[in-house]
Amino acid sequence: MRNTTFNLPEDLIARAKAYAARNGTSVTAIIRDHLEAVTASRPVEGVPDVLTGYAEGLVTREDTLSALGLRDYAELLVVLGDHDLVPPRPPEHEIENQAVAFERLWRSA
Repeated sequence: MRNTTFNLPEDLIARAKAYAARNGTSVTAIIRDHLEAVTASRPVEGVPDVLTGYAEGLVTREDTLSALGLRDYAELLVVLGDHDLVPPRPPEHEIENQAVAFERLWRSA
């Protein structure tokens, strides 16, 4: 293993540490897992690399649509289904943010 220094905003570090504590992990593990995911290359036979990359969360929706010449997200979902792939799961923090927003909306209704 090698130690690496990152220059990050203090509030980001604080949030990352809190997230890690809540999820029983470490900031190092979060960074390592993310770097492993974004640098992984696992082509699937018969599937365009960009589509596999999108399903693994490595390629943006916009780049995938453009590379495959698709009009919109609906077409992308069809192509994913045709290749037995699913859309990428949002990062955990996005899911948590969506849950908080939903709860706020629910309580205000």
